[in-house]
Amino acid sequence: MSRHWNRRRYLGAVGGATVSVLGGCLGGTDADGHAENRPPLSERTLRYGSVLPLSGELEQAGKTILNGASLPEIELEDASLAADVEHEVADSETSPTRAVEAAGSLIDDGVPAIVGAASSDVTLQMVQRATIPSGVVSCSPASTTPTLSIVNDRGYSFRTAPVDSLQAVIAARLAATEHGANSAATLYATGDYGRQLSGAFSASFDGAVQRQVSFDPEADGYDEALATALADDPDVFFLICYPESGVPLLEEYYDGHAGEETLFVSDGMQNEVVVDELGARIGAYGTAPTSSGPGRSAFRSLYRSEYGDDPGLFAANCYDAAATVLLANAAAGENDGTAIADRMYTVTAGEGTEVLPGELAEGIDLAAAGEPIRYRGASGEIEFDENGDGGSVEYEYFAFADGELEVRDELTPSEVSP
Repeated sequence: MSRHWNRRRYLGAVGGATVSVLGGCLGGTDADGHAENRPPLSERTLRYGSVLPLSGELEQAGKTILNGASLPEIELEDASLAADVEHEVADSETSPTRAVEAAGSLIDDGVPAIVGAASSDVTLQMVQRATIPSGVVSCSPASTTPTLSIVNDRGYSFRTAPVDSLQAVIAARLAATEHGANSAATLYATGDYGRQLSGAFSASFDGAVQRQVSFDPEADGYDEALATALADDPDVFFLICYPESGVPLLEEYYDGHAGEETLFVSDGMQNEVVVDELGARIGAYGTAPTSSGPGRSAFRSLYRSEYGDDPGLFAANCYDAAATVLLANAAAGENDGTAIADRMYTVTAGEGTEVLPGELAEGIDLAAAGEPIRYRGASGEIEFDENGDGGSVEYEYFAFADGELEVRDELTPSEVSP
């Protein structure tokens, strides 16, 4: 039996035990075994929280992804939803310790589901030390480490971001086919994100991987790490990090280490701040997940209307995470993590009424009435697998050239497979 059904059966058993103790007088159940006598929306407050990087290493991306997490609340307020919606935000500071504390504060306040966190190492610590032990749902919009798929999460951990092994396949193939690389070296920020992506790239690259070198993002300088990574003159140099450390590292790279190699960067560096700081000095290529879901156009229109700008990296994934936990909350009929976790599957799969970005109010009305729905996302089809993984399977091939960040192509892993 797959883990998907194990998760569902476990949650159903726990939820059933709770009903028998606390609500023995409840009425019938729907097709999934859930109580049909949900309270009317007018008597409900749909609660969710966000633990996102508003400062620290991922500060540059924090505002954009927070916008994505907040947009469903704004959309529902504008639609005059019968229920109240309460969204509590906490800063992870891109720190595992701070994220655990932030999540703990939200949990103590009764928040049943959290959108977050963002950095892979931060999310791993938050879910294992805060949300899972407390029976609270987490849905990360931006943590891409494969490790998250194998955490013993008891069914409470989800994500709308794709797994890094897919990005690695595309980056490795592009390095070989588009840039003729026969050798490569990687330099990655310490932590699960960098280590896993470097390893997956190396396993996918059709050539010699000379070195995989880690560096401390908080180091005073990066000269030694750069010299070590580039010692054997690789054809491709793959840098895996975020702008706060990546920009000063690239300044040192161009000051004394740049050679004939082709520079590739990871999705964490797809940020306008890199252009703002380095200008025409940087010439590099990269890969990053992009929005490819059926709700992509509707989401972009909503985002532009509210914020006056185009959504950035992972904003669509963040919207999808928040939309999903809200729909699951409505279907569950209560602010309870176990009930919501079970409903994360039923509101994103099946034959129910399709719900797109911009249609959340209608979707919540239906879900709260016990009607089957299927949320179809902005970032991708949000169909969670047995590990709670879902999200985009399409990537941008981008470039920094002539002081501009431009998208060269959009690809799926199958389109670049040998």
